[in-house]
Amino acid sequence: MAAQSAQLKAALCVLLLSLGAAGCSTSPYRFPSPSGRAPAPVPAPRAPAPEPNAASVALLERSRDDRAAGRYAEATASLERALRIDPNNALLWIELAEVKSADCVRRQAQEMARKALTLASGDRSVEARARRLL
Repeated sequence: MAAQSAQLKAALCVLLLSLGAAGCSTSPYRFPSPSGRAPAPVPAPRAPAPEPNAASVALLERSRDDRAAGRYAEATASLERALRIDPNNALLWIELAEVKSADCVRRQAQEMARKALTLASGDRSVEARARRLL
């Protein structure tokens, strides 16, 4: 009887140790804190913004000058060239949307604002400008 009791205690110790070790492993499930509130989610690290292309920056500046002078066709052409160089640049898309809006081409302006919004990735300035057009 004493031998069985010793074996049972040993088996129980092994079981408790293995459960304790399993509790140390990482798990995708987060247990609620003692206060009853769920822990705040950890934000994913953001990729750094890519360096702007010098040619697209020059075209952007030219388009801004043309837009200020009321030359919307020239501003559009410059921005479209810049977008061929840098198609994932949210700033270029929102600038083109604003030129289209100023030229009273509202449907295209809204489509381009939506595109800018999808590419903005946390750029609050671009997001705000896009929402104004939508």
